Amino acid sequence: MRNKPSLTAYETILGIDPGFDRLGWAVAKRQGEQWSAVELGCIETNRQQSTTQRYQQLETDLQAVINKYQPTQTAVETLFFANNVTTAMRVSETRGIIIALLMRNQLLISQYNPMKIKEAVTGDGKADKKAVEKMVRIEFGLTDKKVLDDAIDALAVVLTHQILSKNLKYYA
Repeated sequence: MRNKPSLTAYETILGIDPGFDRLGWAVAKRQGEQWSAVELGCIETNRQQSTTQRYQQLETDLQAVINKYQPTQTAVETLFFANNVTTAMRVSETRGIIIALLMRNQLLISQYNPMKIKEAVTGDGKADKKAVEKMVRIEFGLTDKKVLDDAIDALAVVLTHQILSKNLKYYA
């Protein structure tokens, strides 16, 4: 376990919305009290490949994001259990790969459940996806309508981290 870092003038947070078919990620930087979205995107796996090949692709591509943006902290959405057990298992396994990768990179890790993200971003823990997207777009000044929802979700995790960072426990 690492000590909580002192707040610096510059921070970079990597937000992750775990997924097996498509993993959303977003990078935001803080300069003083001002936050801005640097880049966001999705890692999409090839459905024609084996499960292990897809896990390897997720790990390789996420490592490339870490190498490029050098985050100081990470925020990861926890698993939301749905009716599809197979999907839940693959996303759960993907989260394990993500957490292990972040630990190998000695990054601070914070995790947030979907209800906490909705509450932090919109003020309502039961808000729908459109309300979350609207608030994220407003907060970060996003105008590109082509941004995939998984990338928006990752930026919502970053926003949640920013809002709740006073009460965090850091793990790495």
